Amino acid sequence: MEDADDPPLDKPGEAQDSASSESVGSATGEDEEEFGGPVFSPPLYRQRYQTVADLVKKYRPKRLVDFGCAEGKLIRFLKPEESLEQLTGIDLEGEVLDSIRGIIKPLLSDFVQPRPRPFTVSLYQGSMAECDDRFKGYDMVTCVEVIEHLDPPVLDAMPSNVFGHMRPSVVVVTTPNAEFNVLFPNFSGFRNADHRFEWTRQEFQTWADGVAQRFSYDVTFHGIGTGPEGTEHLGCCTQMAIFERKQTPYDENSTVLWGTPYELIAEAVFPYRENTLSKEQQILQEVQYYIRQIMQRRVHGEEEEKDDDDDDDVAASEEVSIPLDILMKFQGLKRVCPDVQSLQSALVGSDRVRLSQDKTAVVCCMDRDDGDDDGEEDFCSVPSDSSDGMFDDAEDDYTHHNFYCRTDTGRSTLPLPCEEDWV
Repeated sequence: MEDADDPPLDKPGEAQDSASSESVGSATGEDEEEFGGPVFSPPLYRQRYQTVADLVKKYRPKRLVDFGCAEGKLIRFLKPEESLEQLTGIDLEGEVLDSIRGIIKPLLSDFVQPRPRPFTVSLYQGSMAECDDRFKGYDMVTCVEVIEHLDPPVLDAMPSNVFGHMRPSVVVVTTPNAEFNVLFPNFSGFRNADHRFEWTRQEFQTWADGVAQRFSYDVTFHGIGTGPEGTEHLGCCTQMAIFERKQTPYDENSTVLWGTPYELIAEAVFPYRENTLSKEQQILQEVQYYIRQIMQRRVHGEEEEKDDDDDDDVAASEEVSIPLDILMKFQGLKRVCPDVQSLQSALVGSDRVRLSQDKTAVVCCMDRDDGDDDGEEDFCSVPSDSSDGMFDDAEDDYTHHNFYCRTDTGRSTLPLPCEEDWV
């Protein structure tokens, strides 16, 4: 039975009569550019999906439900997100879900480079009007261009399920902005024949504010798909609400259970690399990998220069310092180490990597190859077992910079190549 202090929940099946017309499966069918008017670049649907992907990067949910997943476009967009351990698509149309079984399966690359933690993608057939206990407590729920497809009884029941029963930390809802429709000269009515309504910004905000107040969420509003200059007063083509859950006694005490009415259509379990290393060992492994790649790149560059240089007075070896803040530019290291201070703490006292006197850089010895292949390591501070690190691109923000470091003695200044140059 319901807790007296809980927000009211609609009874399972209360909206079943109208749920049969809940055509969420066609939620991605509209393409605003077909109506003439503004042209969006990238296309509007990609802007919506990228916005959701950016929010996933921000909030880093482990478990996410996408309601009205339809052809699974957003699922494909979110599969690479490494914070996710469970990605679930739910839609009313079982035939649509059955037709996209293939898109949730692991790719060959997923076996070549397994994920760092378990990951499962699932497809369920079910109505937003019904509660399913398996999805209670998920971290994030997305409803991208879905609510406008819901009949009134289903729309009325949806908040009780999503915000009252599931109670994720974050809910993202997008829907067309009806005020923007005047910019499309080639259509009348709604953008899709299956839409039950299209709201103005005020109508959407009134609905979202009511839901947020009822279920103890904060809500903010944003736009996706900017119109031409001079149309700012109309807002964006798509409007979005981001709900963030407040911590309340309800979150801890709710014990209402409704069963498991949704039908599992397909599920794919991805390979992952079980990591038994400590956090310090993971950091050290990544540091060794990146140092080795940087130094190898340096040696290869100097070997090419030697072909044009007959000077034999080049030193046999050279100490090179790689600043810790440069190493922190690489995504593989950033996944296991949050900041330079943590990196420094992990490396202090290590017998595998040598720090500079001020502990702000890693000091490496770059040995010149004398032509004899004796199997010895080229870099005294980079053991051969360091090659197990991740092959990840450096952050885009840094790929066009030319980084420099110098030795403690000031004998050398060398460019540190960006990772995309040597992977």
